[in-house]
Amino acid sequence: MNKAWWGLCLPIASTFMSIGFFMRIPMATNPNSLPIFMVQQLFTLLPPAAYLAFNYILYGRFIVNCVDRRYSWIKPERVARYFVMSDITTFLIQGGGGGLEASTNVTSEKLGADILLAGLVLQTLSFALFMILVARAWHGIVRDGFILRQEPWGPIIWILMFSSTAYMIRCIYRVIELGQGNGGYLLTHEIYFYLLDSLPLFIGICTYIIFWPTKYLDASAKPINEMTGRY
Repeated sequence: MNKAWWGLCLPIASTFMSIGFFMRIPMATNPNSLPIFMVQQLFTLLPPAAYLAFNYILYGRFIVNCVDRRYSWIKPERVARYFVMSDITTFLIQGGGGGLEASTNVTSEKLGADILLAGLVLQTLSFALFMILVARAWHGIVRDGFILRQEPWGPIIWILMFSSTAYMIRCIYRVIELGQGNGGYLLTHEIYFYLLDSLPLFIGICTYIIFWPTKYLDASAKPINEMTGRY
């Protein structure tokens, strides 16, 4: 059946993000509307955290069900917990910063922008650590002689790294965009928002539409004695 309730974070987050994109339409005709700005800003900044959470969960399930725990620096059962806690923390920081940024007070607006930027930087660093975790597992698996294209779970490590790279492009773009301020080049040229923010997220999600990971997880579950016999 390939059902995975933990995968619901993708469509739910995508729904909220779609609302954020839709709000760009009334924002163009009402640029001074505080409620529209807050909804548009928060609904485009925050939902992608759920996309990252999906990757955290997938990584843990991949290590436990398909290969061996020794390939992970962190206990795979705890990876999602640690990184989701990190994202929740940065989520709160970004949410608080976004709220202050919407203030009509100049001082509060600047403080909010700085807090929002700090939250994005911390989220980017946290996700970079996760990508290092995935890369280290990939290296260890290949080093031990596994040929990914010959393994039923091989596509998982590829799509995990591919989608994570797409999400990282978006994270870096957001940090640079906010770092340039309200009058920055990226913020004043909307094409970059679609190319470096929306498109990477869309590509990352579409990767899972084409290669839904649970079919590889289900096909790869092996008895422990069979797995350990290969090393």
